Amino acid sequence: MALALLAVGCGDSPAAHPVAQQLVPDSALNGLLVGAGEIQAVMNGTPLIAEPVNSAMDDNRNLLPNLNCLGVWHPAETAIYGTPDTPGAWSSVRRQLLRAPGNEQWRSSVVQSVTSYPTPDAAHDFLIQSADRWAKCTNHTVNITLNDQRLPRWHSGGLDVAPDRLRIPIGRATATAASTCEHVITLRANVVIDVLACAPRTTDVRQASVIADRIASHVPSSE
Repeated sequence: MALALLAVGCGDSPAAHPVAQQLVPDSALNGLLVGAGEIQAVMNGTPLIAEPVNSAMDDNRNLLPNLNCLGVWHPAETAIYGTPDTPGAWSSVRRQLLRAPGNEQWRSSVVQSVTSYPTPDAAHDFLIQSADRWAKCTNHTVNITLNDQRLPRWHSGGLDVAPDRLRIPIGRATATAASTCEHVITLRANVVIDVLACAPRTTDVRQASVIADRIASHVPSSE
């Protein structure tokens, strides 16, 4: 695994947690997510429809069987996180999609998810595994077809690895429209925070980082 992290070649390797924090119980996960109004403000006031909070992982492996890229393409995928029936596996998840209305909802959207593990070390192990997978899907173009319709083509950028955080930019485009996305995974205590944010612009998008930091701020420290 150390070799895989060296292969990333960008930023620092994920490191141990520098600040002791309380374990977050499964029952507290709903309270960690950012409210719809606050997310809309982070997304520069773009109107977004908030779908109900879901307590199960998503499963899109039929659309994108390349698991190295599936974890980059979308948060909280069961093929990436696995199932909660093995020792050390995650125990609970809360995820939510917020999307623009209309047929081009992909242009402005946010997926926020929080997943609890039995220990901070188990959550950190997932971050290390994700760093290895994401490093194999940098600067990569993917075309996906759903119900005989081509979804917007997306292209991943370079991977940034920092202590307790992964970040990768993604571009999405059709023949007539485009958006820029940011996908971030970060940690607090025993919780993996997984956020994807997309906006119809060509400049750098950093809203996923902002939302992930606000989720992290809801996790109490033990101090």
